[in-house]
Amino acid sequence: MNKRISVVATSIYDGDFLTHYCKKMTEEGVAERTRLIVIPDRKTPSDLYQKSQILGGLGYNVVCPTIEEQDSYLKKLGTIASIIPYDSDSRRNIGYLMAYEFGDEIIISIDDDNYPHDGKSFFREHGIVAKGLKKAKVTKTTNGWFNICDLLEFNTEGNIYARGFPYYARFDSEKSVEDKQLEAQVHINAGLWLNSPDVDAITWLGLQPHATAFKEKSVILSKNTWTPINTQNTSLNREVLPSYWFVKMGYPISGMSIDRYGDIFSGYFAQKCAKHLGYNTRVGSPSVDHLRNTHNAIKDLNYEFICVIVLEDILKWLTEVKLDGSTYAEAYLSLASQMEDAVQKFDGFIWNAATKGYFHHLAYCMRVWVDTIKILDGAHVGKRKVKNGPLKASTYLPK
Repeated sequence: MNKRISVVATSIYDGDFLTHYCKKMTEEGVAERTRLIVIPDRKTPSDLYQKSQILGGLGYNVVCPTIEEQDSYLKKLGTIASIIPYDSDSRRNIGYLMAYEFGDEIIISIDDDNYPHDGKSFFREHGIVAKGLKKAKVTKTTNGWFNICDLLEFNTEGNIYARGFPYYARFDSEKSVEDKQLEAQVHINAGLWLNSPDVDAITWLGLQPHATAFKEKSVILSKNTWTPINTQNTSLNREVLPSYWFVKMGYPISGMSIDRYGDIFSGYFAQKCAKHLGYNTRVGSPSVDHLRNTHNAIKDLNYEFICVIVLEDILKWLTEVKLDGSTYAEAYLSLASQMEDAVQKFDGFIWNAATKGYFHHLAYCMRVWVDTIKILDGAHVGKRKVKNGPLKASTYLPK
């Protein structure tokens, strides 16, 4: 049975990437069951709305809600509006909620500077998250960490690690990899990125890596093996969404703003819930061209530095904690509650009252997210099934 797909992105640019995904939808024959949900922000030009209208007029399923429409949508869902700020990449949460409400089984998250490769499968590869239980080769590492960048070829020598990979687990010469044929069910799939890999600002400043090729090898990770998961070129089974709130950033800690790792925290939290429930994460295909938007690496480092530090403690705890619950929502609530208790015991120069307060706020937001998902679940009771025909693009154009 063909599963319905939502592709979710945010953008403050002209929407050029949408044309490429529509072309790929046609190439793979999935246009009739795929919708593109692009969430503009206050800086988004009218070009994006116009592009969405044009593609909608061609029969593609493009949803591009205006700011007013986004506000109206969030208002009907209650408290959630207060934890999704404007001018933030966490606006993609709106797209996730829409995809969930539409009932689409596969949710693919992309950035607006990710471009699918011509002649290679994109939607089929991401569709693995809805394939069910299969016999497959599963990879386990002795230190519990798999470096997704090992699946890429680079123009520089040395070890390149993905953004969010803990520093305590890097450069581990004792690591070895073991593969076994096991029953596996993939619920999270992380695709890779050529040209500009998703690495942290420290790596950008030191190495300026360029990914020249994907080794065409994908890996299903064992229950005890971890890797960072971002929101560019990542797909989820719909069931994962209750544990996939894009974490709110921008909180001041020790005179700096914690930022640019909202997706990394989200990926680790969802990964934890999936592992608890017995589901797997796959990394590798499909790869995309990451034609990176302009960045100031020094500025990025300022935003990322606090995240790099706190992850060293958070991940040591996260990989060991035992969750409760038999659903993603229940596991996520268990995680939120235990995280509040755990951070109170963390010490070290970064774990001041502000840092602990931030993680208490995250736990509150996680509960709000689950409550919002429950509202959407309730809205489906007695509701007619979503039609399979294409949706119309937004007709609103900003003045």
